[in-house]
Amino acid sequence: MNDMINKSEFTLGVDGGGTKTIARLENLYTGQQWLATGGAASLTNDFDSALQHCNALVTELCAQANCSRGEISAVFGLAGAGNKEKSAKFKQSIVADFKDVNVYTDAKTSLYGANEGNPVVVVSLGTGSVGAVLNADGKEIQIGGWGFNVGDEGSGAKMGVLAIRAVLSEIEDLSHVESILAQAIVSKLGGDQNNVLAWSTSAKPSDFASLTPLIFEYHKKCRTARNILMEHVGYVESLINKARSNTNLPVVLLGGLSIPTLPFLNPRIINLLVEAKGNALDGACLLAKKLTQIQITRCVTHGN
Repeated sequence: MNDMINKSEFTLGVDGGGTKTIARLENLYTGQQWLATGGAASLTNDFDSALQHCNALVTELCAQANCSRGEISAVFGLAGAGNKEKSAKFKQSIVADFKDVNVYTDAKTSLYGANEGNPVVVVSLGTGSVGAVLNADGKEIQIGGWGFNVGDEGSGAKMGVLAIRAVLSEIEDLSHVESILAQAIVSKLGGDQNNVLAWSTSAKPSDFASLTPLIFEYHKKCRTARNILMEHVGYVESLINKARSNTNLPVVLLGGLSIPTLPFLNPRIINLLVEAKGNALDGACLLAKKLTQIQITRCVTHGN
């Protein structure tokens, strides 16, 4: 089967998020690789910029490798690709140039990268939270990740919400704020009860998540912070248990909130965890190679 890969055939993996995008092009015949980075590529935050940044990266990599888009099988793992309408629009906007292309969520590419495409459970903790399973049959299952308004327990955003609720429950007037955490949050948000309420009304998930460092900072000397942290840990452990279910799959913990959360997890949970073997970009590149294998199978089937 490898003999059927033309020396000018390439795969492209792209990992696009809310702050940056990274792409890797590989010549399947020689193994040579080229890397490029660019601006954000979140389909829900700014679709036009995502398309522009991805196109710019592809153009840059094609110039480096001296190849055309028609020689490339590409997989784009992008934030916001769970929005089917925007994902389809992105694929339609870019598909004509490539030999073949698929657009997936960055959660899917992380899942495939974490254990090199082998069965695994991945739990991602950041501003949001989500669990994902790749089982022995190659089936993918998502646990949670429905968004801030209806879920994301165990996330930084939900920790921030718990903190704001605690602050507001304490506030009668500013002279009676009791906990150190509440004092710190009130100070951070303008030192006024009305400011806290106004901030809470208009805050985005990332704004709530920005309060999490205060919770970790004060948990040793503030009961309120400690209670919030333990409630958060309970949510995370529940997400891990639900994702792993009755399997014996290894668990990979990812995301910016995973490192500060890890020491507080139950030792039984910690014993289930393994280090990731790869990242979302590795997953995108792996899926791009699978896309190429599908093409080869088609050629064999049709006798081309």
